[in-house]
Amino acid sequence: MKLRKYILPRCVGDYLAFLFIIGMLPFGYWFEVFLVFPTMYPASSLWYIIHIIISTFLLVNITSNFVYMVLMDTSIQGEVMPSTLISPTWKFCDICETVTPPRSWHCNICNICILKRDHHCQFAGCCIGHQNQRYFLYFLAYLALATIYTLYFNTFFILQYTKFNYLSVLKFTFPLAIFLLGVDYSVEHCYTLFYVINLLGMVSAVFLLYYHGYSISRGLVMYEKSHNIYDYDSGSFKENILQVLGDRWYLTWISPFIDSKLPNDGINWVKCNSKVK
Repeated sequence: MKLRKYILPRCVGDYLAFLFIIGMLPFGYWFEVFLVFPTMYPASSLWYIIHIIISTFLLVNITSNFVYMVLMDTSIQGEVMPSTLISPTWKFCDICETVTPPRSWHCNICNICILKRDHHCQFAGCCIGHQNQRYFLYFLAYLALATIYTLYFNTFFILQYTKFNYLSVLKFTFPLAIFLLGVDYSVEHCYTLFYVINLLGMVSAVFLLYYHGYSISRGLVMYEKSHNIYDYDSGSFKENILQVLGDRWYLTWISPFIDSKLPNDGINWVKCNSKVK
């Protein structure tokens, strides 16, 4: 396992997104366990305990996959590269001043070439590539599950404090603006603000999970998808998934701590299909 030497975000936008996600995760857990669930189930009841267990499982998997995603170094740093271009698919990076393998691209924010680079994730403050794509995928999957799960309970919770009129519509439409302008500082409006964040988070997580899940199932990274390049699509859903989840793919959903060896080193790629669709 190769870890990143510098794990903090490198630009203001990444810092803000990074701080938002690491702040919202524990707050969301606290909100559900200590505010929402007690209004629906008696303390220490069986269902209360079950939902605490479910919430804890979701939180642990979201945070642990996020940590692995941030810590894992998926760049070319430390990798031994040839001194010459060994095939047309290899490139020379003028910034890194080295030959780089197929499917690697330079990130101007991380300031280094990334193996099998998919994209730069603002919330993680790093690029998603060969070594950490598995953790990114499960981070999205568990985040989508968690936001759907909490939105269900938060809907019943928020209905206890909401009287529907023209003002409540404005509060749901512009919750942050109303809070910042000092129109409503009440606890009930804070509940509304968190509910809207929960809703937007669910929509975003589900959309991103679908988008990236589909790309992974076709053996694509974002550059290849946008340019209709299917050179590394094996044609098999399972084989494409193995490229990201590894040989123990059937266990990886349990925890990021489960080792699952990838079938490729991220450097040497063999084209499966040279036809551009």
